[in-house]
Formats: sequence, structure tokens, C-alpha cells
Amino acid sequence: MSVRGFLDERLGLSQGFTAFANRPWPGGPALRHAVFAALVYLFVQQAVLGVVLAAYYSPSSSDAWASTAYLTDEVSMGWFIRGLHDHGASAFVVIAVLHVVALAWSRSYIRPREFMWFAALAVMGLALAEGLTGNPLPWDEKGYWAIQVELGIAEQTPGGAIIKRLVQGGSSAGNLTLLRLFVLHALVLPVALGGLLAFIAGQRRRHGPAPAGDARPSTYAPGQLLLDALAMTVVAGVLLAMTVHSHGTELFAPADPTSGFQARPEWYFLFLYKLRHYFEGPLEPIATVIMPGAAVAFLLAAPLLERIAGKLGRVTVLVGLGGLLAGSIALTMMAMADDRGDESYQKALAEADLMATRARALAKGGIDPQGGGAVYWNDPEYKVKQLYIEHCRNCHALDGFGGGEAPDLTDYSSRAWLASLVRDPTQAKFFGKTKHDTMETYPADKLSDEQLAATVEYLVSMMEPELAPDAALVAKGTALWKDELDCSNCHEVEAGKDNEGPNLLGHGTVAWVDRVIRDSSKPDLFGKAAQMPKFEGKLSDEDIAALSAFVVARRAPQPEEG
Repeated sequence: MSVRGFLDERLGLSQGFTAFANRPWPGGPALRHAVFAALVYLFVQQAVLGVVLAAYYSPSSSDAWASTAYLTDEVSMGWFIRGLHDHGASAFVVIAVLHVVALAWSRSYIRPREFMWFAALAVMGLALAEGLTGNPLPWDEKGYWAIQVELGIAEQTPGGAIIKRLVQGGSSAGNLTLLRLFVLHALVLPVALGGLLAFIAGQRRRHGPAPAGDARPSTYAPGQLLLDALAMTVVAGVLLAMTVHSHGTELFAPADPTSGFQARPEWYFLFLYKLRHYFEGPLEPIATVIMPGAAVAFLLAAPLLERIAGKLGRVTVLVGLGGLLAGSIALTMMAMADDRGDESYQKALAEADLMATRARALAKGGIDPQGGGAVYWNDPEYKVKQLYIEHCRNCHALDGFGGGEAPDLTDYSSRAWLASLVRDPTQAKFFGKTKHDTMETYPADKLSDEQLAATVEYLVSMMEPELAPDAALVAKGTALWKDELDCSNCHEVEAGKDNEGPNLLGHGTVAWVDRVIRDSSKPDLFGKAAQMPKFEGKLSDEDIAALSAFVVARRAPQPEEG
């Protein structure tokens, strides 16, 4: 006896498949009926991938990010599994909405299919809930701050404060928050979704997928079976292509409650995020409660509308549903366009990407049990970088990030930096936003490129010997400085002398920067025109020394000769 015969004799597989394939299918095959098959496929895919992810995930605020980073960057094909699950969550929302549209188009909300319609609406709601509970689980900056925004929206609903506290497990997000979100995402919601999908499948078998009228009787196979298989194949193919193209999905730096990350909800909540902007302050409940509530009530009333108004009711349902979709899509696109044009947001996003890359690279060296944020302890410059962020970055830009109110310290005092400074010290990246914006500029017609190079080399000669100044250029620069340029009217270059501008002897060195950080108002530095706060007494000698060395180290290495 063959294996097939053995199993068929005991389990009746052939008989079961025959009954499944030959069941009545009123109205014949239609692509709109295949949407449900794609929905079921996605549910199964997400459940299987979720089990795999759960084998690596640790739902605690100290371990969530580390376990996610390990899966993404260290486990073979981990990036693919996580990316496919993430893209699958978005696809599930899209297909759930299309399923509702397909039912509305087929009039599958009228008697006796009202409960199938209600179940489809519930599936759409739970699909959004799965996204809401799943996105914060990595406990990265995006997930942590996005849940703050989304719970803030939920708080505006009746009983929202209680819901927020129940989800958070307290007044603020932490271990209990993650645990409860994980239980909801991985256990409660999937069970509810599975039950609803099984109910819809039962209703389709009992009543048919849609009203068929006097259409010729048909069976499920081969027509609808092939369409269902095609729909599932297309969805699977698109998700595979998206995952490979994006190399999985993003993982930002570990959550930091003090960072002020500019959060946005997931794309399928952006319409609500944008809608809130039109109803601010006491009017916000209109956007968060009244309008969404009215939309849900309208969809629930669809069976009643057609029963009362007939064809007019059906038109009302289709037009209303189309309007809701068009409005949601328009608001979503507007929110995305706003973000693309928001320079501050794009700058913050670029910085977040940089921090994410750095954190994930550091994570490969292991993470302290105290939590995801401890990954930065692997960086030997961690402490001094935190000092810089706290005390310097509000005014001084570095690597494209910072306040821009004082000189940009990127590539500080390199030859290129000095050349740009001499050409035009009034640029915003130098002294253009300070009291020192009256310094003379030297465009090419006043100072040729050759003369500029000589001047810069003279300035370099007053710094570290390691910079290896060119002796011939230094001689030319010295002559220019003394005889032709006006710089010497304000800047001294001999020890102990002061003038209107800072003494440039030893400028750009660790010792010189140390003195500026301690007290830039010294007579031989910026004097009474100094705007920089004094850090002597506020920071320890060790911290000031570390900051000075950090700033000087930003200077790019000089190319070797030959």
C-alpha cells in the first residue's frame, strides 16, 4: 500500500479534498473572492514567522533591543525573517481593507451575510491592533516613541486613560508595557483573528461568498481554487521582493526616554495623525473619537442602509466607503509629504539612522545586562560624546548635527577648515551668528589661492608639529601675515600678548581648546566679546581635558606625502 493510500484509509484525505474542491460556489470564480484566500495565507505566514521570532525575542525593556539586534545582525537569515514579518504586517492591513471593499462591492453585507460583514470589519480592526502592539516590541527609538504617540491618541477616546494605563502597566512605559504588548500581539490577537477568519470561512461555505442571484451553479475547483492560489502566490512574491530589496526592516538605536525622538506612527495610522492637526486643543476628540467613531458606525450600519433604502442604500455604502478610503489615503500622503519637506524632521531622522548604525555595530561586541542603551558602553568615547551632546551640541554643529549658533567643529582646524575660515569667517558655520561677524573676508580677488595656501600653512605652523607644515609656504605666509593681511591688527601670535581677537599661538591644539572651554573670556582669547559659557568649575579637569581632545580629534587625518 502506498503512503497516500495508507493515510487516505485512516484520515480520509482524498474524500476531504474532494468535498472541499467540489463544494458549491454560486456565481462562479471571481478575483474579488480570492482576497480572502490572500488574507488567510498572510495570517498563516505571520503566525509561523511569529513563532520563529519568539524563539529569539526577550520581552523586557533591558533585553528586547539586544535580542532583536542579535536576530537581525547575527542569526543566519534573521534579517530576512524579521523583515518578511514586518512587511507581512503591513500587507495584512492592506489585504484586510481590500477584503472589506470586496465584500461591499459584492453586497456580502446583506441578509444572511451580516455577521460575515461584521467579522470582516473586526478583522480589519484587529489587523491595525496587531501593528499597534507589534511595532514597539524591538524597544528601539522608533517603536518606543511611536507607542507614546499612539497611546496619546487612544487616551482621547472614552475610557482612554484607563486603556493607556492598562497597556503601559503604570504611569510610564517599561517592562510591563513590553510584556503586555507581547502577550496581546503574540497570543490574544492571533487567537481572536484565527477565530474570526474561521468564522468567515464557515459563513462562506454556508451562504456562499456573495449573493449570486440566478447565476449558473458552479463549484470551487478548478476556477476559484486557481484564482486563490494565484492571489496567494502574488502576495508571497511581492513580500519576498520587498524584503530582499529593503534587506529586511529597520532597527533604530535602543529606546531612550530622554532623547525626544521625533516619532511618527506607522503608515497605516498616519491619516489619524494628520487629522489631529486640524483639530487641536479641546477640539482634538473630534479627530480621535467622533470622526473615527462615525466611520465605524457607518460601516456597521451598511446592512441596514440597503435594507431600508434599497439601491440608494447600496450606492450610499459604496460612495461612503470610497470616501473614507480616499480621505484616509489623501491624509496619509499629505503626512508623508509634510515629513519629506520638514527639514528639522529629516535632519533628526538622519541623525537617528547614524545612531542606529553605530549602536548595531557596537552591539556585535556584546551588551551589558543593564539594557539596550548599555551598548554605547562599548564605545571608548561614549562618556565624552555624552558630555559633548549635553554641553556643546546646542551651539556647535558636528558631523552635520548641532545648533549652528557657533563655529562648526567638523574637521576642526584642518587645512581645509582654516582655508574656508580665512576666505569668509562671517559664514554661518563659523562666526556669522556670533558677535565676531565683523571680521574681514578675503575673496579670491583679494587673496589668491596660492596666497591662501601660504597663509593657512603659516597658521598650521603654530599648531602641532605632527601636521608637518611646508617650510617654504610658511615663509610666504609669514610675510603675507606681517605685510599684507589685516589679521595681525586683531590677532597676536606671540605668547602672553592679547588683542581684540584671540592669540593664535597654539590655536587648534588640545591645550588651546582646553583654555577656551575653561574660560573663553580670558584677555588673550575672546575677551569681553566672549559668548561661550565658562565650564571651569562646572566640569571636572578630566572632563574638560577629554572634551578638548575629542574636539581636536575631529580633525581629519592629513594625507601623507608621496
